[in-house]
Amino acid sequence: MRVWLSTAMLLCLLSTAWAGDDWHYTLRPGDSLWKVCQQFAQTPQTCWGKLARHNDLDDPHVLHPGDTLLVPTSWLKEKPIPATVDAITGEVMLYPASGGEPRRLSNGDVVGFGDALETAANSSARLRFADQSEVHIKPTSLLVVTRYRRFLNHQNERTELRLQRGNIRNRVSPRQSDEASFEVYTPGAVAAVRGTEYYLGVDGAETTRNEVIEGRVDVGARGTERQIEGGYATLAHVDEAPIEPVALLPAPAMEVTASHTGVVAAWHTQSEARSYLLELYSQPAGRLLNQDYLSSGHWQKELPVGDYRLLVRAVDENGLRGDESWHAFSVPAPPIEPEPVPEEEDAHWDVWVFMGAAALLLAL
Repeated sequence: MRVWLSTAMLLCLLSTAWAGDDWHYTLRPGDSLWKVCQQFAQTPQTCWGKLARHNDLDDPHVLHPGDTLLVPTSWLKEKPIPATVDAITGEVMLYPASGGEPRRLSNGDVVGFGDALETAANSSARLRFADQSEVHIKPTSLLVVTRYRRFLNHQNERTELRLQRGNIRNRVSPRQSDEASFEVYTPGAVAAVRGTEYYLGVDGAETTRNEVIEGRVDVGARGTERQIEGGYATLAHVDEAPIEPVALLPAPAMEVTASHTGVVAAWHTQSEARSYLLELYSQPAGRLLNQDYLSSGHWQKELPVGDYRLLVRAVDENGLRGDESWHAFSVPAPPIEPEPVPEEEDAHWDVWVFMGAAALLLAL
């Protein structure tokens, strides 16, 4: 049964997320309004005064590093690049931060600051940012896009998301700065990265699970921070600190056989795995077509002609999903059956017909 976001919950999620069409600049030591305007504004001579009023600053000469300065994007030299969605499967809803009517997303649609995205049980989408970072939103998920990086040349911009429930896979483009450029908040923890590939999931708003494929993710909760390297994972229950990192279960050794009738995948089971997560993607679009949890090392499906990628991950007793096993394959068109050869006609058929007709006339 499909359960969409209630109006009350939506207003609660979005009430603090929207700040209009502004660029969020994080102040650094030594920053001043004049320096910010000189570096980013089209008309720095008049920008600084308007910027003070736009941010309701009591004293424009007193700024605190770490605070956020809101700069209207129309004042900026560089054109901002919006976040867009693609690879949509099924029905994916967008709840605008401005309070407008919810609408169904289509490929290429723009996502603004504070917008909430919700996927149904058999739906998914991919969210793309200006720096080529990607977030793949899995089925039955609710994600609020608090803010995101919109300029390629501004190194101090950050992307902040809130995953209320469900699962996402993040591929974050590396940054030159050592500061975290990508943060995801959940009801029980926060995951901060500079550049990496990792998964994040929220189970019923009670447990946050983080599995790191490459790089490093800093996961913090209840005053405790864990540094999770590639090949490791952690989980955090609400109001509890994250557990010590545990090794991901190894990627299943998978064999895939494809023909015009479909595909068969098989892999050796692992003693520590309680189940296996399987995901099927179309290529080259990267749309998630199918997601299954299996108890055995066997899967098969009839598929139309096309190119695909199959992902299998072992799941341990804590619900942490292991390393990735990817396999690309193609389903070919069925073989063309040769046309039947017509039987050779009797060369003397016409002669026999003529002779028969002549004999009949003579008899008459």
